[in-house]
Formats: sequence, C-alpha cells, structure tokens
Amino acid sequence: MLTWILAGAAVICLAYFGVIAAYAGLGGGISIWLVFGGLLGAASFGVRYYQKYPDRVPMWIPVSLVTLCVSGGLILVTVMILIFGRIPRTAQPDLDYVIVLGAAVREDGLSNTLKLRLDKAAEYAAQNPDTILILSGAKGQDEPCTEAFAMQQYLLRQGVPLENMLLEEQSASTLENIVYSRLLLEKQEKQPENIGVLTSNFHLLRARMIAEHQGLGKVAGIAAESDRVMMAHNSLRDVLAILKDRLMGNL
Repeated sequence: MLTWILAGAAVICLAYFGVIAAYAGLGGGISIWLVFGGLLGAASFGVRYYQKYPDRVPMWIPVSLVTLCVSGGLILVTVMILIFGRIPRTAQPDLDYVIVLGAAVREDGLSNTLKLRLDKAAEYAAQNPDTILILSGAKGQDEPCTEAFAMQQYLLRQGVPLENMLLEEQSASTLENIVYSRLLLEKQEKQPENIGVLTSNFHLLRARMIAEHQGLGKVAGIAAESDRVMMAHNSLRDVLAILKDRLMGNL
C-alpha cells in the first residue's frame, strides 16, 4: 500500500509541475516539484525493494529515512498552520502608510498574483483615502519595467490618486522590499505612526516578520487573495523561505 501511495504522490507532483509550467512558465522555482516527484518515485521503489529483500537493507537506512520524512512533514504542517492561521480577517483602517509588495510583471501584462494584490490595494485606498501606498519592486531580468512603475500605472487606472503613491524601485526580494521601503519612509516629512504591509495571504506572515525585525514596529497585515492554480507552489515556497530566513537571521 505504501508503495502505491508514494508512487501516486510522485505522479501528482509531476502532473502539478506540468500544470504550473503551462500556466506560468518555467520560472519561480517550480522545478522543486520535479525534485519532489523524483524523490517520491525513488522512495516508492525503495520501499518496494525493502519489502521484497528486507535482509539486504541495513535497518538504519529505513529508520533514518522515515525519521527524516516524518520530521520534515511535521515542520511543513506546523509552518503552514502558522501562515494561514495568522491571516487577519479584516484590514486595519486609517494606516499612515501601506507597503504593497510587488510580484512578476510580464511583457503581456501583470501576473495574476500581482493583480490580486493591486486590486486589494485599490480597495483599501478607496476606503482609506489618506493612506499613502508604497509600491515596492525593481525591474527583474525578464520584466519590461520596474514592478513599482507597473503597479502605479495599474492603480492609476483604478482611480488611486498619483499623490497617494510612492515608488520604491530598488528591491529584488521580500527582505529588500522592506529594507528599501523603510529607507524611503525615513525620508518622508510625514513620519508614520502606523504602517501596514499588503501582500498575498500565503506571503503575509513572512513579510510582517521581516518588517518587524527591520524595526518598523507592530506592522498591520493586509491579505490579498492568492492565485488558485499557483497556491500550492507559492505556499510551499514560502514555507521554505521562512525556514531559510530564520536560519539567516532575517526574522
């Protein structure tokens, strides 16, 4: 039974890789699903071999692998619970500034993830007209312009006043989004008393933790919906990013 479960999981991973590759292209680290598919396929073969020839496999190998898999699974589930259990149900009103984190911009327009973030930003701006939006994101290698500029143009079409937006066009990661936005805030005449971060729901926990670690105080979170097709991939990637940032001292 375990052999077939592992083999089925491998097929699912490989199929999902194909779906998101067709949907969003080969960037964004989606090859991790090929790796998972290969590892699960190898594990299925290993279990089958061990069941047929138990005397040929030293006991420490299956014990170590089971321990590793169970530990990894528990860590994954725990971090996922933290990510989705701490999403604010409502956005705190009347924030002085809201840092809106960028996402991919393509030649044919904004990625769906970025559109969802900007639609939430436009909604918040309409309800809180005194809030200044800091649009954060540099120009990536395959992007036609900076993410911040593309975000500004989209929000202008949604009716957000130009004077209510500041552009931060240097950052190429979540950490840099926060660091360069903080530096931009320090230059403003109106110093913030309360700050928010707006990003996709799966990304919000890490963004807030980085912001608070960077000295922005208690940061309010505003969660945008996620692209449903990319949800599993983006959530897994953020779990790994949280673990990496914790090890590197960014959180």
